[in-house]
Amino acid sequence: MKKSFEEELKIAEDKEIKDKVIAEEKRGFYIHFIIYLVVNIGIFIQWWYMTGGEGFPWVITTTGGWGIGIIAHFIIVFVLSKK
Repeated sequence: MKKSFEEELKIAEDKEIKDKVIAEEKRGFYIHFIIYLVVNIGIFIQWWYMTGGEGFPWVITTTGGWGIGIIAHFIIVFVLSKK
């Protein structure tokens, strides 16, 4: 059965809305990732300056914990949104 013009228009609008939402989600991930990199580089520099690179590298706790969140965000945006 052939779809009416209104039905085809509705499908096109739905696809356009979905594409916009996906683009916003990707943008959100990239912003999150850039902030992650900047903050963790800053924390590493702070740790290095304070300890001279000696002692327990406590910076890995922040980097690792937040890294789990980054991985989860990546999976949600780039893997699960394609389904």
